[in-house]
Formats: sequence, C-alpha cells, structure tokens
Amino acid sequence: MKNIPTSTQGIAIVTGASSGIGAAFARHLAAAAAEVEHFKGLPLFDELWLVARRQDRLTSLAEELQNTYSEPKSQADRKLLIRTFPLDLVQAGSIDTLANRCRETGKPLRLLINNAGYGSYGPFAEISLEKQLGEIDLNCRALTESCGKFFPFLQEGSLVINVASLAAFAPLGDFAVYAATKAYVFSLSVALATEWESRGIRVHALCPGPVQSEFALVASDGVRQEVAGGYSAEKTTYRCLKAAAKGKVYSIPRWNWRIQRLASILVGPLASARFARQFLKRPYKQGE
Repeated sequence: MKNIPTSTQGIAIVTGASSGIGAAFARHLAAAAAEVEHFKGLPLFDELWLVARRQDRLTSLAEELQNTYSEPKSQADRKLLIRTFPLDLVQAGSIDTLANRCRETGKPLRLLINNAGYGSYGPFAEISLEKQLGEIDLNCRALTESCGKFFPFLQEGSLVINVASLAAFAPLGDFAVYAATKAYVFSLSVALATEWESRGIRVHALCPGPVQSEFALVASDGVRQEVAGGYSAEKTTYRCLKAAAKGKVYSIPRWNWRIQRLASILVGPLASARFARQFLKRPYKQGE
C-alpha cells in the first residue's frame, strides 16, 4: 500500500448522503475526523461534502454531525467543515458543479464515496421503462462520470468507494436491471483498482445484501417500508471503511452474504435468477 498523506487538508465526498448507507457513511466519516472513531489507513480530510437531492435531509444531517462532532479530541485545527449540495446527479452539469467547486478550493480529494443509486423490483416488462433507464443512468453513468471528473483531484493515498451490491454476483429475476447495474459497478471498481494502484489511488467496491434503508420504499413504489431482515446501515458502512482502509478491493460485510455469493457461483447464473424470482420476497406485491 502506498503512503497515506498525513496532511489534514482535503475533501471527502459522499453522494446519496441524505439517508441509509450514505448517511451512515457520513456519520462514520464525521466521527473519524473528530477522532471518535478510528480507521487505520483512512485518508485524513477537513471538509465533508454531502450530496443528495433533498436539501432538508442534508441540512438536518449536517446539523446533527456538527452538533455531535463539533471539535476533534486533540487537534483544534482539524475542525471539520461540512458542506451540503442539493443536486440530482443524473441532471446534466451536476457533477461538473461539484468538480468545479473542488477545483476552486485547491484541496485534494481524499475520499470519494459514490453511493447514489436505486433499484426497481418487479418483472422487467411491468416496470416503467423510464424508471429503469433512469436507474441505469444514475447507478452506472453518473457513477462513471463521477470517477472520471474527480480523478484529476485524487492524489496518492486517496480512496474511492463505489457502492455495488451482493446482486453484482448473480442475475436476479424480477430485479433484472438493478443486478445488472451493480455488476457493472463491481467490474468497473475492480478494473479501476488495478489501473490506479500505480498512482497510489485505492478503489473499493462495497457489496452489501439487504440493508435497513429507504431502498425498499423506492424500489417497491411505496408498497413496502423496509427490506425484511435488513442489516444495519451503520454496521455495513463501518465494516466497509475498515476493509477499504486496509487496502481491500471489495467487501461483503456479513458472513451469510458471503455464503450467498458462493452459492450463486455453485448453482450458476440461470438458477440464481430463477431462485430470486421464485423464492425471494418481492416488496412490489401488495399484501406480502
């Protein structure tokens, strides 16, 4: 692993930060900046940028973090500046806005967490095509644009975390487009990890199973509030940061998720897709 910069000057960006996994990442990063939590090998930064569409959620989260982690335990000069950016990343120019602001600060980008994304439950032919194309646009195109346009600001020791999914490892019937987009995210992340390692830039893919968040609410068009058996977003992101800080290229934070991945490899892609369609609980159905 390349040397981690000791300077605290730098920026950390979290997209999709208004809830769920993104908000959990933001809390851990604020705690790390205040030296309340420790992730050995995690880049240091003095600005945390929270990006999402909902300004009210971002403002509330920023106030929570400022009130909870107002001062670091030791160095007063490490006081964290939190900025909010209410942006829809699929809109043209949104990522350019962030990149331009990053350029204006003159600071390096120490940590980039590409978390913004959503999924759609249900048979492909029964879900709005516009919604599924938007899913591809956000999960794949916007994430790729983010990696490309922020690359000039990454330096040796910087870390990029792309949020993929356990769905990246097998096709899923009735979850077709989402699984395909996350397979793309995982593949891109591993490829970039090999391309950028000579520059000392680390890339990590988080591959979680069901997590407690608003994901199910969006995926099911409001039918189900949460995923059955969803794991804590705080624990998922904590384990991800630990793994990424150690230089691992990807993480599957729970042992049962790792077993599911192995099972999908053993039975093959067609059986995995059929299993998902026939046996997984699908929140888009009323009464389930």
